[in-house]
Amino acid sequence: MVKKLVSIIAFLSLLTACEREKPLQEPTIVYDMDTTSTSTEFSYVADLSLEKREAYQAFLNDGEIRHLQTFSPEEMLLIMFDLVEEPRMDALYAITYSNDAFPTKELFEQYYTDSLAGDLLVTYFMYRFYDRIVINESSTPDLQVVQLEISVGSQRYIKTYALQQQEGIWKVHLAKDQRGETDD
Repeated sequence: MVKKLVSIIAFLSLLTACEREKPLQEPTIVYDMDTTSTSTEFSYVADLSLEKREAYQAFLNDGEIRHLQTFSPEEMLLIMFDLVEEPRMDALYAITYSNDAFPTKELFEQYYTDSLAGDLLVTYFMYRFYDRIVINESSTPDLQVVQLEISVGSQRYIKTYALQQQEGIWKVHLAKDQRGETDD
């Protein structure tokens, strides 16, 4: 019996000696938020020069297309995509070459909503990290064909848009022609 009692006391002593001094705590994760960083929101026009971005902003403020007279066809295509994310119908209408297909903004809005919005939004997201934007060699002085290119893995995708001078700026062809095909 004494042996049993000694064994129990020894066992309890071991248990007491093995007790932790501090209970385990979950690790604390600290996130350091840099509040001085600028917005990382994507924009197709972010890489334009300050002068061009200011001219574009002036166009958005007052709707005067004269602010866009010095923009290249490539820059106008980037502006068009910038306007697609949150459709600014007045601005999109102003930079769309219609060849009288849209005599009123209301007709353009209806066509945009019914036929263009979905495809343009898909293109907006798919090409947002485009590899290059170039004028296609099939272009003429009056009609510029702009290619937006992206590579994803081993695949290369190209989207083309025709732009034509009208009212002193390059305007994007978005209307369907008589065969029912879009100009892009």
